[in-house]
Amino acid sequence: AAAGGVTPPGEGTPPGDTRLFPRAIEGEGAGFEYAMFLNAAERRLLCLVQPGPYLEGHPGLTHGGAIATIIDSALGTCALAVAGPVVTANLSIDYLA
Repeated sequence: AAAGGVTPPGEGTPPGDTRLFPRAIEGEGAGFEYAMFLNAAERRLLCLVQPGPYLEGHPGLTHGGAIATIIDSALGTCALAVAGPVVTANLSIDYLA
């Protein structure tokens, strides 16, 4: 564990146990709660997201960075299924509202 008793990401995680988002926020539903359903044969992905209150930007609205993170993760999951391991080289989003 690092200073202050905080465990760095990856430490204490069993081999092969990986997550897209390490839980950094204590409490169910306070941060990202989502499920992705991939149909690789049809090249389709359904992502259901319920953002928690800690992801709020303007009162009542999900922070744009949290939205970008979910979009990046969903697109990365699709790319992984089609092309294998990938990383995001550039992500640009123009929010309308």
